[in-house]
Amino acid sequence: MPIPVDLNDQYLTFECPRCTHPITRKGSWFKTIATFSCPICHAALRLGYPEKLRLFASHKHLTVKPPDQ
Repeated sequence: MPIPVDLNDQYLTFECPRCTHPITRKGSWFKTIATFSCPICHAALRLGYPEKLRLFASHKHLTVKPPDQ
């Protein structure tokens, strides 16, 4: 299953598993990054493909268009 491209320009939020600090970046950043540090607790974080799929799936509502009236 590919990571959806329709969220590349949307801001997504990932919660640091160590300190729960929200890390907000564009989808394109999360798509290309594999490892990064939490800006608060400095934990070394790895975002593998399964985690990226879950992150993008949890923000899928950002791409839902309202029905035409």
